[in-house]
Amino acid sequence: MKNQPPELKRIERFVIEYPRSDLGRKDWNKRFSLNSIYSGKPRNERRGDANEWHSICAAAMLKAKIPKKPFCKPVKVTFYWNDGLDVDNHAYMGKMIVDGMKGWLLSDDTKRYFKQVTHAFHSENYILVEVAEI
Repeated sequence: MKNQPPELKRIERFVIEYPRSDLGRKDWNKRFSLNSIYSGKPRNERRGDANEWHSICAAAMLKAKIPKKPFCKPVKVTFYWNDGLDVDNHAYMGKMIVDGMKGWLLSDDTKRYFKQVTHAFHSENYILVEVAEI
């Protein structure tokens, strides 16, 4: 039918708070930047980081009242940062956040479900994560 509105695409957003103090944020950046991986972070610490980020993501999605209902269509994920790191230094955190969304917003992070990731800056004092159908 000609006059039907286009199908709306699903978009979900949630916020991850940064540490409140300057010292806390400095430590956060040191622990979770991609540079921490390049400097040889041990596997057990990386596993601990992943577990911590999975918990952070679950708490943020609960707070945002996002249902545990993975997208059926492929998605793009956009991260908005404001922590003083270079934009490319967020890859490690982005990976852990994406993994934390598996089973909640993402069925999996394979190319069948997860098609695009973008890292950008904003001026807010939190990480904004946006997951949108494409």
